[in-house]
Amino acid sequence: MGAYSHQFTQSFSFLANQASLGNLSRTSAGVYAEQKYGLKALSMYMATVAMPVNRDGIGISMQYSGFSDFNESQVGLAYGKNLGRLSVGIQCNYNMVHVAGYGNDAAVGVEVGSLWQINSTLVTGIHLINPVGGHFRNHSSEKLAAVYQFGAGYDVSKQLFLSAELTKEEGQPVNVQAGLQYVAVPDRLFVRAGITTATSSPYIGMGWQWKNCRADVSMRYHPQLGISPGLLLLFYGKQKTEP
Repeated sequence: MGAYSHQFTQSFSFLANQASLGNLSRTSAGVYAEQKYGLKALSMYMATVAMPVNRDGIGISMQYSGFSDFNESQVGLAYGKNLGRLSVGIQCNYNMVHVAGYGNDAAVGVEVGSLWQINSTLVTGIHLINPVGGHFRNHSSEKLAAVYQFGAGYDVSKQLFLSAELTKEEGQPVNVQAGLQYVAVPDRLFVRAGITTATSSPYIGMGWQWKNCRADVSMRYHPQLGISPGLLLLFYGKQKTEP
């Protein structure tokens, strides 16, 4: 959600658009765990680090989902650059799949993104995932799905942020994810909520920040499959000093 806001950017934001790395104001790191529909076999774990370097930014991500007999994992390295009102970014991913009895397979994927600062409160962007290539090493007829996204974010105030993202994944219907984040208590209590239209799944989360650490609990609801609980931990470094 924070990819389209300068105020709410954190270490997971670049996963939505790598160009947000060019707008980082401080180093941050985080871990996230989710148990989809309450099933251990569908657990997902993620870890990220994002660091500003002058007007650029670097991000590292690791993801794992599944269980011992079937799982998918990914390691990614991202870079973003601020060019004024325009920011651009790119990420290279190494994707791995393990299926018991069939062995392992892997594919290299690429993501590119751009953000355009319309004014001080409105940001729009485009994000492309695996637009070309992405074929698996041992099964060349299989490839990573291409995903095309357009997003926008609006900082209503220092306490309220609204965002929406339109996604078209290869072979899937169009999905819209809309949400908001509200700072109920400055630098302490955060609330976020939204909905994913493809599955009519609402979600809600609440976070508490203490010094440079933040913990969020979240819940996503699927009308047929039930609840997916999640836990997010974030750690922040010092604010970047302007040259």
